[in-house]
Amino acid sequence: MTPGLRRAMWCVAVAGLAACGTTQAHLAEPIPAGRTEWTPLMLQAAQESAAGRYAVADQLLADFSTRYPASVEASDALYWRAVYKLDPGNSASTPRDAGVLLDGYLASGATAHRTEAHTLRRVATALDARATAVATPPKVDVVKVDDKVRDEEIQRLKDELAKANAELDRIKRR
Repeated sequence: MTPGLRRAMWCVAVAGLAACGTTQAHLAEPIPAGRTEWTPLMLQAAQESAAGRYAVADQLLADFSTRYPASVEASDALYWRAVYKLDPGNSASTPRDAGVLLDGYLASGATAHRTEAHTLRRVATALDARATAVATPPKVDVVKVDDKVRDEEIQRLKDELAKANAELDRIKRR
């Protein structure tokens, strides 16, 4: 084997090894930041919510969104925070709070829970409207009775009472 041929084979071998190395690097994509934490965090948030500790569940999800704001899971965290805020057992939250989070989720472009988010947004709006209607009692027109009319009615009732007493006295005498 001539030195030129040996050098050519060596170059081909090195190029082949380099090509294999770069191909493998493309096949093994790194796991996106936050994805490994998402499932255990969701389980913990669900447990906290089921135990009535909605504030703890909300804080877990909010912290995740702060740590990994560009992740797909950060959008999902908005959705789940809204769901927990709509729970009737969550007395520390309002439908308006949930609506704000759902608006953020829908604006993020996330698609996993898009249909549900639209439905829950309408539910939040309806609940907020109902709560506002209950908190603001309807106006009632107060009818002011004229003093003269009232006095005449009182006098008429006194006269009827006097007649009834007179009739009872007459019956007793018989």
